[in-house]
Amino acid sequence: MKPYLHNLSSLRGIAAILVATLHFHFFLGAIILDKESGIINKLYLMVDLFFILSGFIMCYVYEDTFNKGIAKKSYKTFLIARFARIYPLHFLVLTAEVCLFLAYLYVGKFELLSDWNQHIYRLDAIPVQLLFLETVGIFDFATWNMPAWSLSAEWWAYMIFPFAFIAFKKIGYKKWILGLILVIALWFFIEFVLAPMQPFLTYPPNPDKKDLDVNWHWGTLRGIVGFIAGMIVWQVYKFSTFKNIFGKSWMFASLLILSAISMYLSWYDTITVFIFMMLILSSAYGSKFTNKLYAFKILRKLGDWSFSIYIWHMFIINLIAFYFMLDRNEKVNGILRPFNNSLFETRSYYIIFILVVILIGYLSFKYLEAPTRKWIKNKFKS
Repeated sequence: MKPYLHNLSSLRGIAAILVATLHFHFFLGAIILDKESGIINKLYLMVDLFFILSGFIMCYVYEDTFNKGIAKKSYKTFLIARFARIYPLHFLVLTAEVCLFLAYLYVGKFELLSDWNQHIYRLDAIPVQLLFLETVGIFDFATWNMPAWSLSAEWWAYMIFPFAFIAFKKIGYKKWILGLILVIALWFFIEFVLAPMQPFLTYPPNPDKKDLDVNWHWGTLRGIVGFIAGMIVWQVYKFSTFKNIFGKSWMFASLLILSAISMYLSWYDTITVFIFMMLILSSAYGSKFTNKLYAFKILRKLGDWSFSIYIWHMFIINLIAFYFMLDRNEKVNGILRPFNNSLFETRSYYIIFILVVILIGYLSFKYLEAPTRKWIKNKFKS
């Protein structure tokens, strides 16, 4: 068995916390002044970091499985493992969101939600959620558990991964540069062509929207492109020559700083995610400084709990919104932001929120995610 990639796991944990930070800032209360929130506003790119990480890790883990081709048994085992990884928690959180919807109806507060908040709880979207079809343009907004759109994109990337792996092998490892050019071109296409066309409920598409934050219409493409980018990073990782450059502490630190600068200054998203590719490569190679940083116990644990943190955090936000909604007697338009009083107060609530999210992530991983994953894999073992 190959060594566990602790560095990448820790990086994934950090990214999960940053996504939760973005949604707290957006839905519950600003933790930094809007004019200074460049980095926070770009934290949706952490999802692209997830996609790239997934592509890399799938190649690392399943290289020996698909190295000689795709057998029916190996493909089935692979899909069962991926299903066991994401579906149980997806189903549980969706069930929790349905219960919250019923609670809104029970207390008679559903009509106080804004139109777009009400759109989240669409009954006809439940089958779409269950079948991982949220990213193919059926609806013009995310529904139920909003972060679950990325699971839909991830699932379809899993479906094609073994075939993409074989295709990469036939093309030849040394031609990875052609794949990189294609990935960058597709990212630019999403950012400058598709993003301005993405509708939002009854609002027309915004021609000024130029970013990679496309979800319910072209999220599958976004996920697959990121996944392939991760596969390319893995190909580069196999060349020891690059370790002499990217396996240095100064390179890792430079890429980390450059990532922050890119988001703060709102550079093109394509540039930022390209920097993410190099950051992942540097993290995978490791260095004395990099390994020490990622070896912090809390980061290792966050890596283990990252999926549970990611999938549950929005439900926790919705629960908080529900609590505050109970005391409101007028229709809420737009974003609730109940903690938007003072920066000090909001940041205090933010710290509590993150601690609660981490606790829920730990409990979910220990008592739900890990046991159900193990049970499904054993149940369908052949």
